[in-house]
Amino acid sequence: MKAPDFRTSQFIVCNENPFRLTPPSAQANFRAQVKGDHTTKTPPKDQPSTQQNYPDPSFSDIFTAFKEAFNQRKAQGLAFLELTNSELMLIKKSFFVTIFACLAAFAVGTVCWLILNIAIGALLHNMGLHYVAVPLILLVLNSIAAFGFFKLAQNAFNYLSFSRLIQTWRKVFE
Repeated sequence: MKAPDFRTSQFIVCNENPFRLTPPSAQANFRAQVKGDHTTKTPPKDQPSTQQNYPDPSFSDIFTAFKEAFNQRKAQGLAFLELTNSELMLIKKSFFVTIFACLAAFAVGTVCWLILNIAIGALLHNMGLHYVAVPLILLVLNSIAAFGFFKLAQNAFNYLSFSRLIQTWRKVFE
């Protein structure tokens, strides 16, 4: 078998990329010179063709694709704004719940705690404890209760931060 002369070969346009410098060998047409006759020799049928048929989109198809991409981007932006709005609503609700819970806890706690302290003080005094020991015991009990309420308020205050909202914005703009 004689090797083809690549100086006399001609190539057809590559369907997948017309600017390709080295198209596949299946797209090459070799000229075999037989007694001065220039004929084009095609590749054998058993060689697999490397030509790929890509769709040739029309202008309306491209315009529709751009329109759909724009609508998808718009929907994505609206979803992001809804997420931001829900985060702000959560912060607002947490703020009001925290304030009202603190006010209610203060009002009810003050009245109930005064009544409870009076009852505990009277009970301790009737048990025969010294008048200096009764207020010290009440001070320790009140301090433990105040620390517990402080931890509860501190836990509720953690939900008032804007950190989740800021993290959401950072994820979008990274």
